[in-house]
Amino acid sequence: MPRVKRGVTAHARHKKIFKQAKGFRGKRKNVFKLAKNAVMKAGQNAYRDRRLKKRTFHQLWVLRIDAGCKELGIRYSRFIYGLELAGIRINRKMLSELATNHPDVFKQIVEKVKGILPPEGQAPDLEDLKKRFGTTSKVSAGKEEKAEKVEAKAEAKEEKMDDPKKAEA
Repeated sequence: MPRVKRGVTAHARHKKIFKQAKGFRGKRKNVFKLAKNAVMKAGQNAYRDRRLKKRTFHQLWVLRIDAGCKELGIRYSRFIYGLELAGIRINRKMLSELATNHPDVFKQIVEKVKGILPPEGQAPDLEDLKKRFGTTSKVSAGKEEKAEKVEAKAEAKEEKMDDPKKAEA
């Protein structure tokens, strides 16, 4: 059996790890055993922090929107509720951008929301909401469509049953 020399693959593997560990401090950059552990840990941290970054930015956007709302005399939670009532669909990232860099545009949005919001502590007028958004939600509209289809099928079956009786008589 011929002798197997594994130096080439081992060297390539080590080289790959050292390339990933470039810039690490101390022996973590040039001792394979330490470099391998450091690269593994760095990968775990990167994976976790990619998700953490999303959470952190969301918190920052909410903070900026809240600061803009407080200047204009409205609470953040009521502002978001008012956006929903008004049918304004702007995400928090864009709202925070408007609040920090374009306060005049943000003020227009807030004024529109204030006009639609019911007085503090009072529930919104349901009849007005039904007029504005339609009488049914998407879910109930889907259920109504299904009910109509079922009724149509039942009527078709009844007609089929009635026709043979008419033919016999």
